[in-house]
Amino acid sequence: MSRRLAVPILVISVACVAMIAAIAADGKGATMESFAQSLSQGVDSRLKGKQASDNTRNIFSKKDHAAKKYTRNPNLWCADLVPQLTGCAVWKPPLEYVGERYGGVMITPRHILFCQHAHPAWDGGWMKVQPQVIRFVTADSKVVDMEMIANAEVQAYDLSVGLLNEAVPAGIHVMPLMPTMTEAQKTRLRELKVPDLSISQAGMRPPANLKHEAVAYPGPIGIPLEGARKPWDYDIYQGDSGTPRFFVTPAGLALYQLTGAGAVENSVVKKLIEACDASAIQRGVLKKATGLEPVVVKVEIPEK
Repeated sequence: MSRRLAVPILVISVACVAMIAAIAADGKGATMESFAQSLSQGVDSRLKGKQASDNTRNIFSKKDHAAKKYTRNPNLWCADLVPQLTGCAVWKPPLEYVGERYGGVMITPRHILFCQHAHPAWDGGWMKVQPQVIRFVTADSKVVDMEMIANAEVQAYDLSVGLLNEAVPAGIHVMPLMPTMTEAQKTRLRELKVPDLSISQAGMRPPANLKHEAVAYPGPIGIPLEGARKPWDYDIYQGDSGTPRFFVTPAGLALYQLTGAGAVENSVVKKLIEACDASAIQRGVLKKATGLEPVVVKVEIPEK
């Protein structure tokens, strides 16, 4: 080959490599297997070198709901993600019914998502317990108490959205949602046994059946953990309905499911938010619709 031909061919080759790298970088052209591997790495890299125990699972090393004092656990296996986990509610009234249990996660600066069959306004009619306090704790253990002033449900889905009296302050993370996935994509991720990160809202756990501890654990539902993940396996307990479940994406945590309620779809959540705002306007606690919508995390999900 002459030197005159070699230079253009080399330039074309370099350009092709650059194009392939660009496609890989923005997620296009990726396979479901490589996507699943990136999600799994988000969990496995944080479990590596750690042992499953109360010391590494518990979200708080100390907590006192009555005194409103909380100390976040620095040894939590996913401690670096705590700033993103601040949007998970840590306490709700009434203590004898809800308390630390039954989930709750911020999906806009003013809207919080629950499992419909077990949320603070359920049981006994509209807003039986007043005020409807929803408590959050910042990454540096400061307490943020908000009030829920309205809620709405969708009959076909076991989901409920509540409206807070004002936007959560800086330091409380609003959780983005996963992009809408087809049934085939969901099935493929289950087949590939992709782990998630879940925040249990403290059901009754053996052996004492009295101890309530909010814990972070890798899942997902119904798929036994294997290999290095196995010691971290977790059983669902009474009170875990509403537990938010996240995929650890390269772009950060993304909500995709609530325990006991199933998938969290963007279109359904939007309808719930609109219904919640309409209910609040009708009740006279909101002047006009908030116009808020959930954010969808920026990740490209391969078709297959």
